[in-house]
Amino acid sequence: MSAPKLWRGRTLDDRSAERREQLVDVGFDLLGTDGPAAVTMRAVTRLANLSPRYFYESFTDRTALLTAVYDRLETELLARLGATTEAADTHTIIRSALEICAAYFEEDPRRARVLLREPLTDDTLRRHSANRLPVFLRTMLPALGDEVNALLPDSEEALIISATALSGALVALYVDWIDGRLPVPRERLVDAATGIVVALARTPVQSRPEQ
Repeated sequence: MSAPKLWRGRTLDDRSAERREQLVDVGFDLLGTDGPAAVTMRAVTRLANLSPRYFYESFTDRTALLTAVYDRLETELLARLGATTEAADTHTIIRSALEICAAYFEEDPRRARVLLREPLTDDTLRRHSANRLPVFLRTMLPALGDEVNALLPDSEEALIISATALSGALVALYVDWIDGRLPVPRERLVDAATGIVVALARTPVQSRPEQ
């Protein structure tokens, strides 16, 4: 089997992967700054200084790029949460996870727009995450590990209700904070978010009676 052809020391696959990362970088900047409408094939390729054929080398259409941007950020956040050390109690684990989320968004507010705000209004991003747990639970559960069993409701219906309420409350809280409508230090934000998680998770939810 012949060795792959090299161009300036890189294979064709390496160059293709590099171009894809360029496009995702530009897509993130446009999506996080100006929203989904700004993410067009022409705008992305122009800012990446690539021809349109290279766009379609990596993505079937603009919606594929939007979801790639979302997935990259979610993966980054999950990696940070996965690096957390185990704490002695559930409350500390929850607070640590929420602190990591807050720091991640504070470092670059565009991340909060992509992961929190736009999935509420953009059809592509809403559909992309429709079959998953809400974003905060998706990122928090790996950090909580076995401790989460002490908080989550037993029934599937109650879990859906609690997850929806919890996600909505946390998204509203973090978005208001990132946008400056909630001018409090990060420590106070995390304290409030932790209180919301514990309160909602421990609130009994009445399942619909069987017909």
